Amino acid sequence: MPDPLALKPLVDGGALATEPPGGPERAPEGGEVQVLSSGWKLALREFCQNKLGVAGVIIIVFFLLFCFLGPVVHHETATVNVLNSDVAPGHGHLLGTDDAGLDELNQVMLGGQTALAIGFFSAAIATIVGTLYGAISGLVGGLLDGLMMRFVDILLSIPFLLVVLILATKYHGTVFKLSVVLGIWTWLVPARLVRGEVLTLRVRDFVSAARVMGAGQPRLVFRHLIPNAMSVVIVNITFQVADAILALAYLGFLGFGLSPPQTSWGDMLGNAQQYVTNGQWWLVYPVGGCLVAVVLACNFIGDGLRDAVDVRLRRR
Repeated sequence: MPDPLALKPLVDGGALATEPPGGPERAPEGGEVQVLSSGWKLALREFCQNKLGVAGVIIIVFFLLFCFLGPVVHHETATVNVLNSDVAPGHGHLLGTDDAGLDELNQVMLGGQTALAIGFFSAAIATIVGTLYGAISGLVGGLLDGLMMRFVDILLSIPFLLVVLILATKYHGTVFKLSVVLGIWTWLVPARLVRGEVLTLRVRDFVSAARVMGAGQPRLVFRHLIPNAMSVVIVNITFQVADAILALAYLGFLGFGLSPPQTSWGDMLGNAQQYVTNGQWWLVYPVGGCLVAVVLACNFIGDGLRDAVDVRLRRR
């Protein structure tokens, strides 16, 4: 039955009107249809709204450009010159020179290259090994799962620093060797995280449907379980990078870092206490600030990704 108010005549210049002055109104048919975005687009949009996470990305991009493109712009030969050692900033060198007469700004750039390369490379190794190990352990379950996890618990009980120091005293440190050592020894945490995620995924309907359709164990791992556990993996990568850079830093501080002429931020802080005592602040605070900024940025990105990919933590 038509609405009496809608059919009420309206007098406008002597003419009768059966429509409101604004024209005919279109009634919504079941509400407006909203196009839903994919989960990754929603996560990206949520991450972009996280100011600290975006700031972390900007900081990491800045240091990548600073460390890898900076030496191209800042032309400085890495030649030892003891006659030009321990020069304070401002005498032709923006950050002064170190004990060997090397330009400190150039050394910070080169040390950043090593730190970032080892951080990302070791994080990639740890993530790949830990993801595969955790996915297989969580999928098979039973006795084999228990044995695999007890092996992880045994390795976690061994002090990481002790093992790395023993290896460092026997072998000369290089970027590749330190990356492999750090990556091989830090895969334990992502393995446990992925295993816990897979334990909840393997009982889902899509996994049962894949089994019914004849999917084998490798297909379940690589096509169903790991892709659906990528949110946990991606978040953990950022913390792995930060942990690797910190591990490299305190190895260099203890004197078991890279072999010269290679250097890292930790190696540059090896005599930090002596530098501060002697008043050579330019050999401590700039490189220390870079180290803190990169690690803090990785943590900001990790926190932002965690809030973005976890639907329970998204802002509603």
